[in-house]
Amino acid sequence: MVLIDNCGRPLLNLRISITQRCNFRCDYCHKEGEGCSRGECEEMTVDEIVRIARIAVSLGISRIKLTGGEPLIRKDLCEIVSGISVIPGLKDLSMTTNGSILASEAERLHACGLRRVNISLPTVNDEVYSKLTDGNLEKTVKGIIKAVKAGFNPVKLNMVVLNGINVNDVPAMMDFARQTGTILQLIELDPVNVDEEYFRFIIGCWMNSRRC
Repeated sequence: MVLIDNCGRPLLNLRISITQRCNFRCDYCHKEGEGCSRGECEEMTVDEIVRIARIAVSLGISRIKLTGGEPLIRKDLCEIVSGISVIPGLKDLSMTTNGSILASEAERLHACGLRRVNISLPTVNDEVYSKLTDGNLEKTVKGIIKAVKAGFNPVKLNMVVLNGINVNDVPAMMDFARQTGTILQLIELDPVNVDEEYFRFIIGCWMNSRRC
């Protein structure tokens, strides 16, 4: 049995949100479509996550991505990775993270079976980064460098482009990606679970720039 979408295409990818907890408060976060507040959602156990992954692979899923929240907050993340990575038929296991805790965990996670990471990085401007995420840019940059050195390939940088906020930082992000050997991905703001006023502001900035 293979899962098929409404257009008759086989479904090959699965994203598993393993936590809704996060140490960042990004203005543009859509919380993977979840409606509950961060820290209030019940988390699946390691066995439950691995079981879902096994069933998914048996139905033709070949690529799984672990997301959150911030996956690295889970102390049992390596157990989750180890359990999924050995499933016969799985071709790819990756994770999306803000990278703030990655520096100390990169080598261990790679040894557990994780092979790719996507790191959310909206800018390399320290002031803008702090305002957007309430995080520390230096820690995230260290996490990116450690991920590359640990052997993750590729390491992708997810930049949500926000007109009027970080759009002018794209050239600097391109330079950073080139210097670190990472891949830059420009991502459109998703309106899901984003404050309507904030989304209107971004769209308004985009519309004004188009008129110019």
